[in-house]
Amino acid sequence: MEKKRKKIIVCCDGTWDRRDQTTDGVPCPSNVVKLYNALAPQDLDGLEQKKFYIEGVGTGRWDHLWGGAFGFGLSKNVREAYRDIAKSYKPGDEIILIGFSRGAFTARSTAGFIRNCGLLKPENLKMLNQAYAFYKDRGPATKPSSPAAVDFRRKHHCYEPDIRCIAVWDTVGALGIPINGLRWVNVFNRQWRFHDTDLSTKVKFAFQALAIDERRNSFEPSVWTQQAHASEQTLEQMWFSGSHGDVGGGNRDNSLADVALMWIVERLTTNCHVAFSDDGFSMPPAKYLTRPNPLAQLTASWTGGWRVLRPYSRTLLSSDSEWIASTAKYRYKKDDNYSPANLIPHLDNKERFVRIEPRRTATAEPPKTEISQPLVDTDQVDAAGILKAAMSNGPRATRPRAATSAHPMPGHRRPPDWHPRRPGRSPRA
Repeated sequence: MEKKRKKIIVCCDGTWDRRDQTTDGVPCPSNVVKLYNALAPQDLDGLEQKKFYIEGVGTGRWDHLWGGAFGFGLSKNVREAYRDIAKSYKPGDEIILIGFSRGAFTARSTAGFIRNCGLLKPENLKMLNQAYAFYKDRGPATKPSSPAAVDFRRKHHCYEPDIRCIAVWDTVGALGIPINGLRWVNVFNRQWRFHDTDLSTKVKFAFQALAIDERRNSFEPSVWTQQAHASEQTLEQMWFSGSHGDVGGGNRDNSLADVALMWIVERLTTNCHVAFSDDGFSMPPAKYLTRPNPLAQLTASWTGGWRVLRPYSRTLLSSDSEWIASTAKYRYKKDDNYSPANLIPHLDNKERFVRIEPRRTATAEPPKTEISQPLVDTDQVDAAGILKAAMSNGPRATRPRAATSAHPMPGHRRPPDWHPRRPGRSPRA
């Protein structure tokens, strides 16, 4: 058995997102930036955590329009992520990919690139462009199991590592950049169809936070489907209140996005032993930026120029790997102005709601084995109580509960801290 040497964590940011972005002088980092900044030098087992950050497309002075509207720079970012991993990887290392929006697309495509072509050794990185051209082919003759792909990996002495985890916020569109209703723009989109963002069985853990309230039809989410023979894989996709940026961050008020941030942080800590510095989410400037609040202001996305296109309602719970965060039901009960049509039909489906604890999680200690008390009790806690508890030093990360007979899907287990709503209560009692 190969010895684990280190974790390689690549964080891919969303469109127009970068580390130093501000609004009116106020820092407004995405969840990718917050997570990247909070990563500790070593994981919970004392192994090195080597981290990399990749800016989103469209962050340059001259590519703001082309990268933002048409996705130019996606291929560059995928190659950069691949190169960072290849330069650092040794057999036994764990690869973890993080992303938001098109950065999520980048992370997923990088995993597909590695699955198809293997991982070039540092001395063979001169073959990167050739490997990428092979990946772009994407025909039946070059799929990962094809003789041509197998021969490519053998010929260039490529490593064939598993991916320990992909954790993303709101991957948008199967192509990353669909723009429904603007057919002439979709001509540009065709060039990205070769990207492989499917969930390979080579990925051990996959987590995705999704936005219930995103209404722009060009932001259709790319929801994973699990392969039937993925018996050793864990896939969890959680729906949260808010639009695209309310889940992935980057707004001036990020407290709603912080709920989804803390969920991803907890999943990484529990399942992959990723560690965060003791004050990773409380040190300046994050001190006033990380404050998870499920009742924070929701950003309306279908506004301005987007209103010339028809609004889009996202479909929830289309697969067995999807759940809805309890914080969404809590918001529905407490906020009379919050009545998303796609959420209402599922409110009584108790088994598909998962108790979410939007606490600040920053620990260098092993996760506790017991299940902590739920922070959000939809029958007892008010908004002030949630905010106060979220800002306190609550329980550390928790380990998941065992699978139950209520969820027999092979290779998948129910997310942790699952508590059905008490019976006999109406949705807005």
